[in-house]
Amino acid sequence: MKPWKSASALVLLGAACASAPAPIPAERLAGVESEIRAAQEIGAQNVPEAKLHLQNATDQLKAAQSSKDPEVAARKLDNAKAEAELANALTREQIAKNEAQQAKARLASTQQNRPVNPGGAQ
Repeated sequence: MKPWKSASALVLLGAACASAPAPIPAERLAGVESEIRAAQEIGAQNVPEAKLHLQNATDQLKAAQSSKDPEVAARKLDNAKAEAELANALTREQIAKNEAQQAKARLASTQQNRPVNPGGAQ
């Protein structure tokens, strides 16, 4: 092979590698994906505010995966994780509020159905 051909092959190979997305550390990627999956499993898509943050997390994850700059990819992964954590927290908060309302309703129902002791004696 002539020297100019091998030099141009190296340049082409280098250009192809430069345009490929930056590799994302597997453990960071797995952590973000896990957080997003956890939010989905507890029902974040059913809580309007959490749904928004879940979508933002998914969008940030996709952007990180397609980023060519490792620093940008890292920031987008951090953003995605924060958004997913927020979606989780908002969903858990809504679940707790729902459970508290149900408990309050059961208590009120129990108090209404309890017979009144007319003599005051127990």
